[in-house]
Amino acid sequence: MTAEQLTAFASLGTFIVIAVTAVAALVQLRHNRAANQLAGVLEYIKLWEGDAIQRANRFVGEQLTTKLKDPAFRRELFGKIVDRTAHPELFVADWCEQAGSYIKFGLIAPNQFLDLAGGYVETMWQELREVVAIRRVAGGQSIYENFEYLAALQQQQRQRHRVGSYPSNIPHLLSEEECRELAGAFPNGDVDETNLTDRPR
Repeated sequence: MTAEQLTAFASLGTFIVIAVTAVAALVQLRHNRAANQLAGVLEYIKLWEGDAIQRANRFVGEQLTTKLKDPAFRRELFGKIVDRTAHPELFVADWCEQAGSYIKFGLIAPNQFLDLAGGYVETMWQELREVVAIRRVAGGQSIYENFEYLAALQQQQRQRHRVGSYPSNIPHLLSEEECRELAGAFPNGDVDETNLTDRPR
Protein backbone atom coordinates (compact mmCIF):
# COMPACT_ATOMS: atom_id res chain seq x y z
CA MET A 1 0.00 0.00 0.00
CA THR A 2 1.42 3.34 -1.00
CA ALA A 3 1.85 6.34 1.25
CA GLU A 4 -0.90 8.15 -0.64
CA GLN A 5 -3.33 5.29 0.02
CA LEU A 6 -2.43 5.21 3.70
CA THR A 7 -3.01 8.95 3.91
CA ALA A 8 -6.39 8.57 2.17
CA PHE A 9 -7.45 5.79 4.56
CA ALA A 10 -6.32 7.84 7.55
CA SER A 11 -8.29 10.84 6.32
CA LEU A 12 -11.38 8.66 5.78
CA GLY A 13 -11.03 7.21 9.25
CA THR A 14 -10.72 10.68 10.75
CA PHE A 15 -13.82 11.82 8.85
CA ILE A 16 -15.81 8.82 10.10
CA VAL A 17 -14.78 9.50 13.71
CA ILE A 18 -15.74 13.16 13.41
CA ALA A 19 -19.08 12.29 11.78
CA VAL A 20 -19.96 9.73 14.45
CA THR A 21 -18.99 12.19 17.19
CA ALA A 22 -21.15 14.91 15.61
CA VAL A 23 -24.17 12.57 15.34
CA ALA A 24 -23.71 11.47 18.95
CA ALA A 25 -23.55 15.12 20.05
CA LEU A 26 -26.75 15.94 18.16
CA VAL A 27 -28.54 12.97 19.73
CA GLN A 28 -27.34 14.06 23.17
CA LEU A 29 -28.52 17.63 22.56
CA ARG A 30 -31.92 16.35 21.47
CA HIS A 31 -32.21 14.23 24.62
CA ASN A 32 -31.14 17.16 26.79
CA ARG A 33 -33.66 19.46 25.13
CA ALA A 34 -36.45 16.92 25.57
CA ALA A 35 -35.53 16.49 29.23
CA ASN A 36 -35.49 20.26 29.77
CA GLN A 37 -38.85 20.68 28.05
CA LEU A 38 -40.36 17.89 30.14
CA ALA A 39 -39.01 19.54 33.30
CA GLY A 40 -40.58 22.82 32.17
CA VAL A 41 -43.97 21.22 31.59
CA LEU A 42 -43.89 19.44 34.95
CA GLU A 43 -42.93 22.64 36.77
CA TYR A 44 -45.73 24.51 35.07
CA ILE A 45 -48.28 21.83 35.94
CA LYS A 46 -47.05 22.04 39.53
CA LEU A 47 -47.78 25.78 39.53
CA TRP A 48 -51.24 25.12 38.10
CA GLU A 49 -51.97 22.70 40.93
CA GLY A 50 -50.98 25.31 43.54
CA ASP A 51 -53.43 27.10 45.80
CA ALA A 52 -53.19 30.49 44.06
CA ILE A 53 -54.24 29.22 40.62
CA GLN A 54 -56.89 26.89 42.05
CA ARG A 55 -58.45 29.77 44.01
CA ALA A 56 -58.30 31.89 40.86
CA ASN A 57 -60.00 29.11 38.88
CA ARG A 58 -62.86 29.04 41.37
CA PHE A 59 -63.14 32.81 41.23
CA VAL A 60 -63.35 32.78 37.43
CA GLY A 61 -65.93 29.99 37.43
CA GLU A 62 -68.12 31.26 40.26
CA GLN A 63 -67.75 35.05 40.56
CA LEU A 64 -66.14 36.73 37.57
CA THR A 65 -69.30 37.15 35.45
CA THR A 66 -71.03 38.95 38.31
CA LYS A 67 -67.95 40.96 39.27
CA LEU A 68 -67.56 42.31 35.72
CA LYS A 69 -70.95 44.01 36.13
CA ASP A 70 -69.55 46.03 39.04
CA PRO A 71 -68.24 49.43 37.80
CA ALA A 72 -65.67 49.63 40.61
CA PHE A 73 -64.27 46.20 39.72
CA ARG A 74 -63.97 47.21 36.06
CA ARG A 75 -62.29 50.54 36.95
CA GLU A 76 -59.62 48.66 38.86
CA LEU A 77 -58.84 46.63 35.74
CA PHE A 78 -58.12 49.87 33.88
CA GLY A 79 -55.36 50.75 36.35
CA LYS A 80 -51.67 50.65 35.43
CA ILE A 81 -51.04 48.11 38.18
CA VAL A 82 -53.85 45.78 39.23
CA ASP A 83 -53.90 44.14 42.66
CA ARG A 84 -53.99 40.37 42.07
CA THR A 85 -55.53 39.77 45.49
CA ALA A 86 -58.58 41.76 44.38
CA HIS A 87 -58.40 40.36 40.83
CA PRO A 88 -57.40 36.70 41.09
CA GLU A 89 -58.56 36.18 37.50
CA LEU A 90 -55.26 37.80 36.49
CA PHE A 91 -53.34 34.94 38.11
CA VAL A 92 -54.88 32.68 35.45
CA ALA A 93 -54.13 35.15 32.65
CA ASP A 94 -50.56 35.55 33.91
CA TRP A 95 -50.05 31.76 34.04
CA CYS A 96 -51.27 31.37 30.46
CA GLU A 97 -49.22 34.38 29.34
CA GLN A 98 -46.01 32.91 30.73
CA ALA A 99 -46.73 29.49 29.23
CA GLY A 100 -47.34 31.09 25.83
CA SER A 101 -44.02 32.92 26.04
CA TYR A 102 -42.11 29.77 27.00
CA ILE A 103 -43.69 27.86 24.11
CA LYS A 104 -43.06 30.69 21.64
CA PHE A 105 -39.35 30.65 22.43
CA GLY A 106 -39.04 26.85 22.42
CA LEU A 107 -38.57 26.32 26.16
CA ILE A 108 -41.66 24.08 26.40
CA ALA A 109 -42.84 21.70 23.67
CA PRO A 110 -46.24 23.01 22.45
CA ASN A 111 -47.83 19.66 21.58
CA GLN A 112 -46.98 18.12 24.92
CA PHE A 113 -48.19 21.16 26.86
CA LEU A 114 -51.44 21.49 24.90
CA ASP A 115 -52.14 17.77 25.23
CA LEU A 116 -52.28 18.33 28.98
CA ALA A 117 -53.59 21.88 29.34
CA GLY A 118 -55.04 22.89 25.96
CA GLY A 119 -58.68 22.58 26.95
CA TYR A 120 -58.07 24.63 30.09
CA VAL A 121 -56.27 27.35 28.12
CA GLU A 122 -59.06 27.61 25.55
CA THR A 123 -61.77 27.71 28.23
CA MET A 124 -59.96 30.40 30.18
CA TRP A 125 -59.39 32.49 27.06
CA GLN A 126 -63.15 32.51 26.49
CA GLU A 127 -63.82 33.33 30.15
CA LEU A 128 -61.21 36.12 30.27
CA ARG A 129 -61.64 37.77 26.84
CA GLU A 130 -63.44 40.74 28.39
CA VAL A 131 -60.76 41.11 31.05
CA VAL A 132 -58.02 40.97 28.40
CA ALA A 133 -59.88 43.57 26.33
CA ILE A 134 -60.01 45.98 29.28
CA ARG A 135 -56.33 45.46 30.07
CA ARG A 136 -55.44 46.13 26.42
CA VAL A 137 -57.44 49.33 26.33
CA ALA A 138 -55.60 50.36 29.49
CA GLY A 139 -52.11 49.26 28.47
CA GLY A 140 -51.86 48.44 24.77
CA GLN A 141 -52.49 45.58 22.37
CA SER A 142 -49.43 43.63 23.50
CA ILE A 143 -51.02 42.89 26.87
CA TYR A 144 -51.56 39.12 27.19
CA GLU A 145 -50.57 38.51 23.56
CA ASN A 146 -48.81 35.28 24.55
CA PHE A 147 -52.00 34.09 26.24
CA GLU A 148 -53.85 34.80 22.99
CA TYR A 149 -51.12 33.04 21.01
CA LEU A 150 -51.43 29.97 23.24
CA ALA A 151 -55.22 29.89 22.87
CA ALA A 152 -54.86 30.22 19.08
CA LEU A 153 -52.42 27.29 19.06
CA GLN A 154 -54.94 25.24 21.00
CA GLN A 155 -57.72 26.08 18.52
CA GLN A 156 -55.50 24.92 15.66
CA GLN A 157 -54.66 21.77 17.60
CA ARG A 158 -58.36 21.08 18.16
CA GLN A 159 -59.08 21.53 14.46
CA ARG A 160 -56.38 18.99 13.60
CA HIS A 161 -57.63 16.51 16.21
CA ARG A 162 -61.39 16.90 16.12
CA VAL A 163 -62.00 13.64 17.98
CA GLY A 164 -59.10 14.03 20.38
CA SER A 165 -55.47 12.98 20.20
CA TYR A 166 -55.92 9.42 21.44
CA PRO A 167 -53.70 7.10 19.36
CA SER A 168 -55.78 5.72 16.49
CA ASN A 169 -54.24 2.24 16.71
CA ILE A 170 -55.27 1.72 20.36
CA PRO A 171 -58.91 0.81 21.12
CA HIS A 172 -60.79 2.93 23.66
CA LEU A 173 -61.77 1.27 26.92
CA LEU A 174 -64.77 3.54 27.52
CA SER A 175 -67.15 4.34 24.67
CA GLU A 176 -69.33 7.44 24.38
CA GLU A 177 -72.43 5.30 24.96
CA GLU A 178 -70.90 3.83 28.14
CA CYS A 179 -70.03 7.32 29.33
CA ARG A 180 -73.64 8.44 28.92
CA GLU A 181 -74.93 5.36 30.70
CA LEU A 182 -72.51 5.69 33.61
CA ALA A 183 -73.17 9.42 33.90
CA GLY A 184 -76.93 8.98 33.71
CA ALA A 185 -77.18 11.30 30.73
CA PHE A 186 -79.94 11.60 28.15
CA PRO A 187 -79.06 11.61 24.41
CA ASN A 188 -79.21 15.43 24.36
CA GLY A 189 -76.61 15.64 27.12
CA ASP A 190 -78.93 16.48 30.02
CA VAL A 191 -78.36 14.50 33.21
CA ASP A 192 -81.04 12.39 34.85
CA GLU A 193 -80.75 13.86 38.34
CA THR A 194 -83.54 11.68 39.74
CA ASN A 195 -81.44 8.56 39.45
CA LEU A 196 -77.85 9.66 40.02
CA THR A 197 -77.25 7.32 42.94
CA ASP A 198 -78.45 4.21 41.09
CA ARG A 199 -76.06 4.34 38.14
CA PRO A 200 -74.32 1.10 37.19
CA ARG A 201 -70.78 0.68 38.54
